[in-house]
Amino acid sequence: MKDIVVLAPIQDVYDKTAEIISEQGYSNVDVVLGTMSQGLEIAKQLEKEGVQIIVARGGTYKLVKSQLKIPVVEIKVSAYDIVNSFDQIKDPNEVIGLVGYSNVVFGFNVLKKIIPNEVRMILLNSESEIPDIIEEYKGKGIRTFVGDSNAAKVVQGLHCRGIMISSQKESIQVAIQEARRILSAVKHEKHMTEHLRAVMNFVGDGIISIDRNDRVTHFNQTAENILKLSASESIGCKIFDIFRSPRIHEILHSKKKYVGEMISEGTLKLSFNQIPLQESEGVNGAVITFQEIQEIQRMEFNIRKSIAKKGFVAKYDFDKIIHKSAEMKDCIDTAREYAVYDAPVHIFGESGTGKELFAQSIHNGSKRKSGAFLAVNCAALPPNLIESEFFGYEEGAFTGAKKSGKPGIFELAHNGTLFLDEISEIPMELQGRLLRVLQEKEVRRVGGNKVIPVDVRIITASNRHLHDMVEKELFRKDLYYRINVLALRIPALKERTEDIVLLAEHFIEKFSSVYGKMRLPITEPVRKALASREFEGNIRELENLIERSVIVSSFDQLLQEEESTAMNITKKKESGVYDVPMVIPENSTLKNLEDWYIQKVFQENGQNVQKTCEVLGISRSTLWRKVHK
Repeated sequence: MKDIVVLAPIQDVYDKTAEIISEQGYSNVDVVLGTMSQGLEIAKQLEKEGVQIIVARGGTYKLVKSQLKIPVVEIKVSAYDIVNSFDQIKDPNEVIGLVGYSNVVFGFNVLKKIIPNEVRMILLNSESEIPDIIEEYKGKGIRTFVGDSNAAKVVQGLHCRGIMISSQKESIQVAIQEARRILSAVKHEKHMTEHLRAVMNFVGDGIISIDRNDRVTHFNQTAENILKLSASESIGCKIFDIFRSPRIHEILHSKKKYVGEMISEGTLKLSFNQIPLQESEGVNGAVITFQEIQEIQRMEFNIRKSIAKKGFVAKYDFDKIIHKSAEMKDCIDTAREYAVYDAPVHIFGESGTGKELFAQSIHNGSKRKSGAFLAVNCAALPPNLIESEFFGYEEGAFTGAKKSGKPGIFELAHNGTLFLDEISEIPMELQGRLLRVLQEKEVRRVGGNKVIPVDVRIITASNRHLHDMVEKELFRKDLYYRINVLALRIPALKERTEDIVLLAEHFIEKFSSVYGKMRLPITEPVRKALASREFEGNIRELENLIERSVIVSSFDQLLQEEESTAMNITKKKESGVYDVPMVIPENSTLKNLEDWYIQKVFQENGQNVQKTCEVLGISRSTLWRKVHK
């Protein structure tokens, strides 16, 4: 079926329309015969078949337009059409009746000045009244009537002369062009409507628009899914019949802007927004958007997962901790037990003992293992940036702030674990705010005016004794007790000497693979050198030592350091360097006292290196370095 159909009331109009369609090459225009009630039934059927626009004339146009929902274009009865019909009247003295609807007789007052006959205008309101009106004027002596096809047919049946007003090709052409213009506008509007509907259905929010009378005008697919209502049944309804929540009714009645309202609607938990539609005459309806809070949380979880893929992920677990010592086994067993609970854990131990390794393992052993793991070295953050890094900031919060703002580490670690290494270095003025976040489980960005709920497990670490810092008022007591719910001490390498060779073998294999080197054998001299060395930097120092040895393909430097230590201590013994007074020097510094004490112990043990090391609890190499200094 074509987009445009011309409903021709008479054969003459049909023929002229067919000529125009052929001459102009209108591929989307058709023509059918039909007038008044017959034409109405045809038009209704055409509408069902998908015709976009009907073109009609006279009374048929008025009838069809009143009954159809699609556009109906009128073939105007022009002055030329009327004048041309009067050419058939030869007697200038005959009184003529001009019969028709208002769209036929309108404007005839101007034309009657150029028509010699006396003309009586007979205005019609419906098809059914035509016979009675013609009889009335027939009784007044009028025998010739001019009108459209419907009137002419009735006149002829009453034995009067009926002259039909026929439309010229120009009038038909103008109507078809108007119909084509409207069709183009209708298609464009339909395209825009479909585009808008697609956009509304694509977004994840439920969207409902209402008019000034609170009736629903738009209802997108997401709204259907959330509220379990169909758009076809909801459009046209009062918005108060859709939402039952008293709080939502209060918002809707207010006609004000609301954003981020948390509202219960039955069993649903919604984030609800209302934006009034302001026009020149005032508020003309509103747009309502809403989301299920559960869906927001799901999306947020997916965002956290994508963040984790960018590097916020824990790589280690307890099974990857290399050990065979009882001390380390006890430490791991304790950490495994801690991992099950969501309470804060404070890890302390010397630098290089593997505090972050344990923090990652605790995370991967917890129920949060699918969430993000963020590790932050508090000592590495400039004091003026700690607040914005921890809590994030809004746009324009300070000079240099990103235009879109930035989430802080607590937001990024939501539903995951946040590891704060060297927590002892956080300035006192920020410790109170950190405590509040841990207690309230919500943050407020720098420059922001709203709180953001966060669910984060906290693991902290320090190589300083926080209890001593609390005593010296260098660390907040309330924060200390908040983070120190579960305490875990990592033993130093000197407390787990039987793990040294095992760790060395692991690092040899690792760096041999990295640098493409042959695996170095651990000989007995190397084993003794490793066992007697005091690793002040703990595992980190051991790792660096093995990396250097693998790169140069030799343990010579390690062995030379051990030999040099023994030789230099012997030389010092022979030269009597350690003959020092046993009286504590006055006004001594801590370093002076350390030197004095080491020499005192050395002398008291007959300058025996081994005994001195045992008393002081240090290795031969450490004794040598301290004596050498």
